[in-house]
Amino acid sequence: MEAKESLREFQTRLADKLKAAEATEGASSKLGFTAGGQHWLVDLDQVNEVVTLAALTEAPWAKPWFAGVTSVRGTLYGCVDLAAYLGLAEPLPPGEARLLLAHPRFGLNVALRVERALGLRGVADLVPEPAAVDAAPWQQARWHDWEGQLWTEISVERLLRAPEILEAGL
Repeated sequence: MEAKESLREFQTRLADKLKAAEATEGASSKLGFTAGGQHWLVDLDQVNEVVTLAALTEAPWAKPWFAGVTSVRGTLYGCVDLAAYLGLAEPLPPGEARLLLAHPRFGLNVALRVERALGLRGVADLVPEPAAVDAAPWQQARWHDWEGQLWTEISVERLLRAPEILEAGL
């Protein structure tokens, strides 16, 4: 019985911490990650979860950037290797990736396969860059940090609406 109370207390404390962090940082925090050797940002409300890739079932007759299908807690997700899709790198080897699960409100069970999740980045700590002339519609903004590292903010929703990403078959 005490273990259940401890778990309940832990969950309550965690919920309080998340609410406090949300109140202090609001929409100014974005999830940072790397794909294709580049640094990217995404709004937290566009990603449902970040998970370690456990097992991946390859799909026959699929484009090289479509890494396959995986199950996360009983839900099947189509996995898009983001760097390969963007033409920045070859698809990642099995087991060396994280998955950014797209928010369910988009109506697509898609996971973006990335090299590393880097945690939260505060927009207040970043300096805006001019938009790239050849920026894709899903690229929202560009920033650089105090070390000079360039960050590109993406819209997962716009990316998933691109016709090319929905055509994974050869």
